[in-house]
Amino acid sequence: MRAKDREETGSMTMKNGLIFDIKRFAVHDGQGLRTTLFLKGCPLRCPWCQNPEGLTAKPVLWYSPTDCLHCGSCAAVCGQGALTAGPERIHVDRDRCVLCGRCADACPGAALKIRGRTVSSAEAAEMLLRDKVFFGDSGGVTLSGGEVLMQWEFAAEVLRLVKEEGVDTAIETCLLAPQEAVEAMLACTDHFIVDIKILDGEEHKRMIGADNRQILSNFQWLYAHGADLLVRTPLIPCFTATEKNIRDISRYVAATDPDLKYELLNYNPLCLSKYAALEWDYPVDEKKPLATEQMNRFYQILEEEGIKNILRS
Repeated sequence: MRAKDREETGSMTMKNGLIFDIKRFAVHDGQGLRTTLFLKGCPLRCPWCQNPEGLTAKPVLWYSPTDCLHCGSCAAVCGQGALTAGPERIHVDRDRCVLCGRCADACPGAALKIRGRTVSSAEAAEMLLRDKVFFGDSGGVTLSGGEVLMQWEFAAEVLRLVKEEGVDTAIETCLLAPQEAVEAMLACTDHFIVDIKILDGEEHKRMIGADNRQILSNFQWLYAHGADLLVRTPLIPCFTATEKNIRDISRYVAATDPDLKYELLNYNPLCLSKYAALEWDYPVDEKKPLATEQMNRFYQILEEEGIKNILRS
């Protein structure tokens, strides 16, 4: 069914959501081959965020230096004086930028784009279902972000529409949301991929901007209600990749259920280009993934603490 047809059925009130990307043929966002839709907005401020363009709950002007022809067309059409042509790149004054899009329209190299657009739940479902033929028996649709639960009513509608077509569904989430959001997602989500980044509440608040009590409460609620859970911890040098943190999280997961799936994500510095595009500083000094011996030590900690279902990349 087309998005327009869905909207005309009147069976439900369609919600609008703000998205910023869609990734097709994804293999790291859940089981099988998947299509992943990225939603804007996040309540956390992880310094290492892999998708910084998804942090704010509004569109953002995106600049790609490698596509820039240095012609100055964008600065010439900007009525706000928000763009300045430097010797190596265009500089964006984001306090002045009103996201009118004139610079992106004028850019012959497509170096400037508005990242973030509003779509209805029906439109989002239609985009995702275009790839249904590729999902097979194990693939499906994943919602990611940003943080999916920042737009939980929209996300729940999207996944309900997708499940009506017999497609497997998953979300990637930090679970920092009201319990009503988690309850709404349970009915339409086959798999919850949950980030538990830091177990100590004070450290969690100091490093990434919020206490984790609601996160852990939602995690326990999902477990008690039979949700399929995969716990993930990103290993970030000087932040999460410490023996104490991984041991603390492992003990917590094992105490909940030693058979829960647990995956350690090796540090990925590929997001550096995104910070350059936004002219943001990137606070992680390390610029390469953890060595094999470091990863093996963390896996050993998981085993020592009783984790039985370790997913290894």
